[in-house]
Amino acid sequence: MRRSTFLAWHRRIALLFAPLLILQALTGAVLLFRAPLDRLIAGPPAAGPVLPAERLVVAASASGKWVERLWMPAAQGDLARVQLADAAGARSLAAIDPVSGRIRREGGLAAFPAEAALQLHYRLMAGTTGLMIVAMTGLVLLAMAATGLAYWWPRNGHWAKALAINPRLPSRIRLRHWHRSIGVVAAVLITVSAATGLLMAGADLAAAIAPGKALPARAGRHSPAEAEVRRAMALAKAAFPKARVRDLRFSPGGMMDANLLAPERNALAVHIVKVDLAQGRIVRTIRAQDNPALWMKVLPYHAGDAFGITGRLVLLIEALVLVGLGISGPVMWWQQGKRSK
Repeated sequence: MRRSTFLAWHRRIALLFAPLLILQALTGAVLLFRAPLDRLIAGPPAAGPVLPAERLVVAASASGKWVERLWMPAAQGDLARVQLADAAGARSLAAIDPVSGRIRREGGLAAFPAEAALQLHYRLMAGTTGLMIVAMTGLVLLAMAATGLAYWWPRNGHWAKALAINPRLPSRIRLRHWHRSIGVVAAVLITVSAATGLLMAGADLAAAIAPGKALPARAGRHSPAEAEVRRAMALAKAAFPKARVRDLRFSPGGMMDANLLAPERNALAVHIVKVDLAQGRIVRTIRAQDNPALWMKVLPYHAGDAFGITGRLVLLIEALVLVGLGISGPVMWWQQGKRSK
């Protein structure tokens, strides 16, 4: 295939998907530092020991809504978060002071910008359709990296010369060279991000469209009682005594899933303990080492957590590079169209 063909496909794909790629890059950059952003927006909690999970569930229930999920504070200085649902099924979020149990903030995604960034990055706030578009965006990013490298690849092996930027050339040529050189240098990192994102989006898309069992309705659809959660938490902690609770999920069928951090596997892995609240017994236990969920293997690399703050800073640079490439590409196309007139 001729090099001009690679360039033609690279340009067409880029022009069509540039807005989506920029959106993915910007929301991904926000998510890299979600915890400090949440602390900056919400402010610090009161001083003192953190309340147990069952007390925070009761505090969230004071809103009059059903508690679907509770996230415990990830670190000292963080607030607890809950996902709530009203009688009509409409969802909202709330931030709770983990020391006093007071609801500090409640509302939709507009009140929680980091959560809004997550929903945009994950599925464009458009359900299964959005997830499909996100998966397609991952494919597009892989195609752009491949076609861009194929067009650039030096036939004579003069790598340094193929990346050089001559400052004496006109600005439009320098822009093209900057676009080329930065894209080539970042291609490996961009490919890893695109591939890991595509893997997770593809797995979630397959799960979303697969037929599933309907959950049994829970009479009254009310939040679980404090005693129920306390008993369930005792069972979960007995199963994994050294693990810290990341979050709790409550289903309409009277089940609670306790997700407990498993740093011995990786930074985001969790043990899962499913408890029947009414009967006070463990239904299922999944150790992080035995969990087949793809996200548990891939997400630490996609989000940079596998390499700590260094990994997140590198991904932040990648996000900024993607934004720059997403803007400079259409600019170059516009400049070429203007000169051809």
